[in-house]
Amino acid sequence: MSSWKWLPNFIICLINLVAIVKSRFPTPIYIHSKCQNNGSYTSNSTYKKNLDTILSSISPNIDTNGFYNNSIGEKSYRVNVIAMCRADLQPSQCRRYVRDASIEILNKCPGQKQAILWHEFCMVRYSDDAIFGNVAYSPFDWDNNIENVPDQDKFYKELNMLLDSLRDHAAFNRSPKKFAAASRPYPDYRTIYAFVQCTPDITSDECGECLKKSALQIRECCDGPRGVRILRPSCYLRFETNPFYNETMVKTLP
Repeated sequence: MSSWKWLPNFIICLINLVAIVKSRFPTPIYIHSKCQNNGSYTSNSTYKKNLDTILSSISPNIDTNGFYNNSIGEKSYRVNVIAMCRADLQPSQCRRYVRDASIEILNKCPGQKQAILWHEFCMVRYSDDAIFGNVAYSPFDWDNNIENVPDQDKFYKELNMLLDSLRDHAAFNRSPKKFAAASRPYPDYRTIYAFVQCTPDITSDECGECLKKSALQIRECCDGPRGVRILRPSCYLRFETNPFYNETMVKTLP
């Protein structure tokens, strides 16, 4: 038995090692992508050259409101791009995240002429079709928390009131950023936090309709979770029962 005296110390060392590894290698940032099979390009094509050029231009040129759109090339070689950061980011954070997303979208959708990637804090989208000023409800994606809420009907009644007020504010406020974020107490459980945002190139009515479709999608996609993301090219909706957005930054924005 004496030969096993080292075991407790070994277990403690192992626990500490795991903690160190977790601190140095945190949970990967949330990334979803959609690759649209509407045409492809080859690695040595003019389209690929234009795509590389325009994606590399996003990070250094995205404006202080966290939005960028541009086009390059002609006819079948034309590439159109839109990028948007979440409204609660600092400009330096925005540039860093869209840089990462611009690289990752090529890894997720190699050879595709149309693709969109939703990063934790931004969205990057490119296409050979015109996309600026054209509202797009699809392709869309969603994700949800694995923990469910008690008394779902009551919870979603409160949530819908919160989302209705945020939708109107995001769509019709005068800020260059079409977004809104707020929280609402939910008795005997947790506070509901919600964040909505539209790309600024669409109209107020289109923004409201996009967010309305996303709110209706919540009950269709998910069975009572305490957190959901609905991801569309023209709008973003997320709610959680834990804080997830930068409340200090949100309060300083108009």
